[in-house]
Amino acid sequence: MLRETDTQVLSKLLREELHKALSWQKQTLAEAAMEIQKLLEQLKETHPTATEAEQKAFVTAAIPGKRRERFLSALQAGWKEEMREFLSHSYLRVGIATLEEWKVTD
Repeated sequence: MLRETDTQVLSKLLREELHKALSWQKQTLAEAAMEIQKLLEQLKETHPTATEAEQKAFVTAAIPGKRRERFLSALQAGWKEEMREFLSHSYLRVGIATLEEWKVTD
């Protein structure tokens, strides 16, 4: 029976942690996209002529700061592509613009 070296063990642990982090990131981005899309759909029903600025302000006001922080912590390189997977086309621009604004202001 072969014994794993310390390097092999550490490499295996690192891969497991990376997998967990990526799974958490993807799940959190999916939650963010669903929540943003739901809010934009609600706003469209009550105020169909809302400007993009009004839409972003509405979403920002509706999502508590702690939750926004959680969503932001999931954003890393390539996050825009991940968001494209979760947001429907009609809400993509506003959803991404809102998240970018949060990155700057938080």
